[in-house]
Amino acid sequence: MAKKGTVEKMVNSLDKAEKRYFRLFSELQSGNKLYLRIFDKIGSTTNGEIINYDDLQCADPGVTKNYLGRLILKSLKVYNENKTKRSEILHLLLETEIMFQKELHDVCLHKLKKARKIALKYESYPLLLDILGWERRLINTTASSEAGKNIEEIMRLESETVDILDNYNQYNQLLHQLMKQNFSQQNLMLDFLKHPLLKSEDCARSFSALTLYYYLNYILNTVTSNGEKGREALRSLISLMESTPYRIEENPDPYVTALNNLMGMMLYNREANDALEILQKIRSIPGRYNLKQKDYVQRIFIKTYNVELELYRDLKEWTRALELMSEISAFLDAQIVPDKYRLSFHYQFAYIYFQLKEYSQSLAMINNIVNENYGEERADLQTYARFLLLMIHFELGNIIVLKYAVESTRRFLKKRRGSLLNFESTLLRFFSRLSLSPAHEYKRLFKNLSISLFQGHSDKQRANILDYVDFESWIDTKLGGAA
Repeated sequence: MAKKGTVEKMVNSLDKAEKRYFRLFSELQSGNKLYLRIFDKIGSTTNGEIINYDDLQCADPGVTKNYLGRLILKSLKVYNENKTKRSEILHLLLETEIMFQKELHDVCLHKLKKARKIALKYESYPLLLDILGWERRLINTTASSEAGKNIEEIMRLESETVDILDNYNQYNQLLHQLMKQNFSQQNLMLDFLKHPLLKSEDCARSFSALTLYYYLNYILNTVTSNGEKGREALRSLISLMESTPYRIEENPDPYVTALNNLMGMMLYNREANDALEILQKIRSIPGRYNLKQKDYVQRIFIKTYNVELELYRDLKEWTRALELMSEISAFLDAQIVPDKYRLSFHYQFAYIYFQLKEYSQSLAMINNIVNENYGEERADLQTYARFLLLMIHFELGNIIVLKYAVESTRRFLKKRRGSLLNFESTLLRFFSRLSLSPAHEYKRLFKNLSISLFQGHSDKQRANILDYVDFESWIDTKLGGAA
């Protein structure tokens, strides 16, 4: 029996194309189609809502749900049959087994040759061993005059494959050991750098092993303060991946990760323009490598847009941020974006409008957050959004509204975690007093707020306070501009 809620999660995970294919697939099934009623019921229900199946006229909804789950899996297997090279090889092996049982040995040989070619190109070594095993079985069955010679070749390939897999596993073990260590122990990190596997590129016996060789060198050189060597290793890793574009098309994750790491190094070193170049390179991946996975392509755009906005926010380049916001807005209008990302964009838009003194537009964006129920999604941004709302109301002169917004924020924070952080209490007291004071008292209140928030605090404490709102700069403008 499936775990409770599994079928609901399966249905909700399907995209439009997969749902359409499931309906076509279900038409090929015999018997009644009561399971489609459950399928439709789940699809029309909001995530997390309790579903009542009693009105569906199913004798046993539990049994019908289990059948629906099995049928969805079957349809997905067929739908994704050859979407990856691994699944293509597995399908060829299944076809080989079927043809072998029917004694169609020539067909088996043709399929195994195709499978071996794919496995070697994409370094699917575990599956290559299965392919070689089938080739051996086929030779033994047909007992041709070339059997002995062919068996020797298979044995040689099997031995080489096992050695290559062992080499790759050694790199994996080294990475696993490294990840368990404290990176601040410099002597230990230097000892890792002296490991025999990291002496030369020639130690890696496969493409996969070589990627780990460069990745390990990148990590170890970076944490031992040899940033240039770390960057050199990372660039070598990226060049290696770009030399085999078909691998990126098959699995873009390692390539995207490597570019993200390089961009992170550039951001850390305040090389903003170089970081933007890498960011644009990441965003161009779907087009350059003809990626078909809609969800994956969407995530690339979402993440790169977020990073670029954050970069402009850190650089205080509000005009460039505004230009990018127009592009992102068009993207959001055309896509079904998960709540946590939509919330993040609305917050960033609100903050950028605030910095540009477009307070009404900033308020509209913040209201998209505070007036919606986002549950536990990005609770940090939901909190800062409410403080930004208080700042917006002050800038708009909505002093009466500000008084009520303070209490609303206090209720939100208490409901969320029961108690307030020190800086949250300080800010709420400030805004409350601000809403009750005449204008000539503002400068004194802002000065007291600056002392309460930042005086005597460490850099880390200040960073926590300024995480998503630069209260310090805002306070400084009020102190500098007040009479």
